[in-house]
Formats: sequence, C-alpha cells, structure tokens
Amino acid sequence: MPDAPVSVEILHTVGCGHWQAARDAVYRVAEEVGTTVTLADTVVDTPEAARALRFPGSPTVRVRGRDVQPEAEERTDYGLG
Repeated sequence: MPDAPVSVEILHTVGCGHWQAARDAVYRVAEEVGTTVTLADTVVDTPEAARALRFPGSPTVRVRGRDVQPEAEERTDYGLG
C-alpha cells in the first residue's frame, strides 16, 4: 500500500514573483525523495488574513502545517509587506 500524499501549502501574495518557483521546488523535492504531495495554493491578500494565517512573507511553504523555515515558528511580525 503506498504512503499517503504529504500535505503541502504555499501561501503567497497576488504579486509574488516566486510562488511558482516554490511550487516547482516542492514537486522536485517530492520526486527526489519518492513521495507524492497534495498541494494547496493560498493567496494572502489582506493584513487580517496575514495575521490569521501567521504569514511571515511571500512565498511561505508549509509541510503538514509546519513552515519549512525553522525560525518562522518564533516570528510574530505577520503581514503583507
């Protein structure tokens, strides 16, 4: 029985020029490690959404709900800018 896909979310702003590269990197890494992913694309477009989602910047990649940047867990400066 194959393993369940890994849940990955990319959060980004509308004008982010890097979210597609982040998406491509997610698929590339998944292929390298031999797993599949389910990818959610979330647009963060208001300061309120940024705070609610604990959005540190664009793009943000989360695997199984955890930011791939270790220091992100300790940040409190969420926003669009």
